[in-house]
Amino acid sequence: MTFKKKDTPWNKGEKGQSAGWTDERKREMSKRVKKYWRQHRTTRVYSSVVGPDNKIKALYYRFLRMRCQARYWCQEWSILWEDYLDIYKTMEGKWGRKKRNKNLCRIDTTKGWHLHNVVLMTRREAMRRKRAKDDDGNVIKRKRRRDE
Repeated sequence: MTFKKKDTPWNKGEKGQSAGWTDERKREMSKRVKKYWRQHRTTRVYSSVVGPDNKIKALYYRFLRMRCQARYWCQEWSILWEDYLDIYKTMEGKWGRKKRNKNLCRIDTTKGWHLHNVVLMTRREAMRRKRAKDDDGNVIKRKRRRDE
């Protein structure tokens, strides 16, 4: 698209040295920008919630993922971050996706994620539990939020 000299938009103009960008000015602006980001990179949202500890930060992201998954599958969620952290601080062993690792599971899978309905158990135990069935004996399937 071509413009007449008088009709040039605000963001089209001189560039490079013709606009006053000398090597010295470029270095000065680069220093300013780097200094700004050094000062402001620690003010992130999670730092006010969990602090600088990387293990707690990973646990916080795990908590957020679990809460979002519960919302996606239309399951109630009332566990607070502080409660979740207390549960995992009392845990023995590791959490993860292997058979012997611990996970937070619901006691009754037809009810929501509440403190009185969750327990830590190994993944093997959780996968071997009997599934909830309806009156006809069919397995109750989860429903997604988008299917409502």
